[in-house]
Amino acid sequence: MVRNGALVLLSLLLVLPLAGCWSRKELNDLGIVVGMGLDKKGDGYEVTVQVVNPGQVSTRNGISPVTPPVSTFSERGRTVAEAVRRMTTNLSKKLYLSHLRILVFGEQLARDGIAKPIDFISRDRQFRNDFYLIVAHGSKASDVLKIFSPIDPIPANNLNNKLSNADRLWAAAGQITLDRLMMDLMDIGKSPTLTGIRIVGDIRDGEYSMERIEPAAVLEYYGMAVFRRDRMVGWLDEDGTKALNYLQDRVNQTVATIRCPQEGAVSVNVTDVKTRVRVARSGDEPIVNVKLHIEADVADAECRIDLSKVETLDWIRRQLADKTEDILERGIKQAQREFHSDIFGFGRHVHRQQAALWHRIGDNWEEQFSRLKVRIDPVVQIRRVGTIDRSIEQVMKE
Repeated sequence: MVRNGALVLLSLLLVLPLAGCWSRKELNDLGIVVGMGLDKKGDGYEVTVQVVNPGQVSTRNGISPVTPPVSTFSERGRTVAEAVRRMTTNLSKKLYLSHLRILVFGEQLARDGIAKPIDFISRDRQFRNDFYLIVAHGSKASDVLKIFSPIDPIPANNLNNKLSNADRLWAAAGQITLDRLMMDLMDIGKSPTLTGIRIVGDIRDGEYSMERIEPAAVLEYYGMAVFRRDRMVGWLDEDGTKALNYLQDRVNQTVATIRCPQEGAVSVNVTDVKTRVRVARSGDEPIVNVKLHIEADVADAECRIDLSKVETLDWIRRQLADKTEDILERGIKQAQREFHSDIFGFGRHVHRQQAALWHRIGDNWEEQFSRLKVRIDPVVQIRRVGTIDRSIEQVMKE
């Protein structure tokens, strides 16, 4: 009897630590949010969410020609938290934010400051850190989330995947996550940037439709929003964004086009980039030296050149190095003269490599950055020219 009682008591003690299902959430009660947009509205905010319609994205049933795969809901509030809770008045499900794929700031909100809404996003435990943050170029965030995606049935997933591909293959975009944005906001040696997205086409006709082959409006990533502290101060164009990614050592692959001496152009695939930043000093003035090692392949030759000759490859190397140096110098000058914002993180390098100097000038880094001397030294290697030596145009004219 004593043994049996001990076994029963031991079994009860083993059961007590088990969590059970006290915190369960039924899928039918949840509205899975995949996209969120934040806009300025008076003294408060307008929050727009893109919620999945599970029955319409099922692989078994396909997509309904009547009901869209997602729905958007908007609500206003004095704070972002208030607007999210107020959505319960027009949405029958509890918002579930752990599957968020994209967060869009309206341009007006970005220019007024993003620190306050970011406080809610970084504090709420439902938000993970694998979603991307972007800024609507010249439009509201709610308009971006209402544009239908012609490829992916869930527009927020399409935006997420599109940004990943653009960042990996084109170098004129950036995957900015919440952790990276928070780090840039709290670091005086680096100012934040966020990828911009613009609506191309008619916004009013860009919503869900199964009757068009060509969509009336599409979403296109273009440029980067530049911030000083938490306030947006301007836009980088495509070349400026490439300069930003080169200088931050965040270029995986991209394409560069070089004009030929007579007519036509040569395109090269940049396959690998390594950027090294070293900080020297002259008195109390830091000097930044940037060395880039660039590997590239010839993608096409639309002019009369012979790629079997060493002097031709030397010419391509020089042209690519000169073009890269020009893009980087123009990007640096724009950040210094127009934005007065160290988006490249040069201050971080000064802090790490010249700590004593940083303690003297770090508190006034924005002014110091505006007159910072930066030297660019690109080194290019052409690895491959493809399966043919001469261009097709050259062969045809012989």
